[in-house]
Amino acid sequence: MRTVNRLLAAALTAGAAALNAKDTFREAPEKYWDFSKLQTAPAFRDAPFEDSKAEGLRAVLVTGYGPADGDKSLSTPNQKPLSAKVKAEFFAYIGVPEGPVPEGGFPGIVLIHGGGGTAYPQYARLWVKKGYAVIALDWYNQRPIPPSSPRETNVARAPLPGGKRQDHVSNVANMILAHSLLRSLKNVNPEKTAFVGLSWGSWYGAMVASLDTRFKGGVEIYCGDVKNGPSKKSKSFINGRFHHAAKIPLYWVAGTNDQNVTLASLDAGFQECPKVENKSLVIRLPHSHIGFTFPSCFRMAAHFTQGGPGLPKLSDIDWNGNQVKARILDPGKGIRKAILCYTDSTEKVYHKRVWKSVAAKIEKDVITAELPDGAHQFFLSAYDEDSRFNDLCGSTSPVILPFPKNEK
Repeated sequence: MRTVNRLLAAALTAGAAALNAKDTFREAPEKYWDFSKLQTAPAFRDAPFEDSKAEGLRAVLVTGYGPADGDKSLSTPNQKPLSAKVKAEFFAYIGVPEGPVPEGGFPGIVLIHGGGGTAYPQYARLWVKKGYAVIALDWYNQRPIPPSSPRETNVARAPLPGGKRQDHVSNVANMILAHSLLRSLKNVNPEKTAFVGLSWGSWYGAMVASLDTRFKGGVEIYCGDVKNGPSKKSKSFINGRFHHAAKIPLYWVAGTNDQNVTLASLDAGFQECPKVENKSLVIRLPHSHIGFTFPSCFRMAAHFTQGGPGLPKLSDIDWNGNQVKARILDPGKGIRKAILCYTDSTEKVYHKRVWKSVAAKIEKDVITAELPDGAHQFFLSAYDEDSRFNDLCGSTSPVILPFPKNEK
């Protein structure tokens, strides 16, 4: 079994070699966005589309940004800055809870959907029911067409003028403008807002977090990792280059078998981000827009915006031989159980690896466990409640050991 000291020495050597590469990888968000131009509430109007109306929500078109004609940078890692963009409208749903308005106004949430998604009315309504004023925007330059039956979950969509597109610089700017609009609304508390970014929306969320200091926090569902690593030139603008500039606390909930990220790439994101509030790592967490319903997300949104209890929080893992431990930094609502999650699988296809868990011991403010032979990726998690998705936990950063060679 490897020891901490040997791995630490290797990590320090690799870290020193990659230092210059990291400096090159990182970029200042101000290179692309002027935050001062995004803080004022944008103009908006009621959307004229009958088939985009949704019960309990206001469908609007907001004046934001889009690419100029002939902009060929959209699919490259070298995007044009916001100063090169043109005015364009984007679609959003706005919802505000009914009933008595709390002192100072309702807390606010910006919902940022994932790849292939749209502004989902069902998730906007769900967050409104949780007591939040909500704005959910579509960042594909399209508008949703909700199903006629509330029992249906599929949401069709139609393109806005200019056609469906993906313009990263404009999208991030429009998310900040959506926040500015939400903060300006009657009965909304502008000092109690957070965003919830799902999948592709979590990569965008990390970019928003590097600019918009008005949010009290951000919830990152599934992704928001560093792609390819600082030492490699990414082929995408969505690669974590702005993580280092995060200005608000961020919380991640992510799975072990996700086809879009790995624990190693997520950990690279955690290491780049100076504002990691907490993280929940879950074995086989399902990846879809159902992530907007995770209890962990409601818990952490309330923690950021209303000072409610957060999830249990653990230190990084310390281990020697097969003895693993982490300190309890915050018990959340009171830790009920703790587990060691690990994989000893030699399956080369990452998301097909089998993950297992064993009980860990809770002794005062320390959690300990015995590491099974062959484990090459592992983390500890502490739970203070049960949930459908097994997500109400705080986790350590994962330990990633070299992938073992297959033995005959």
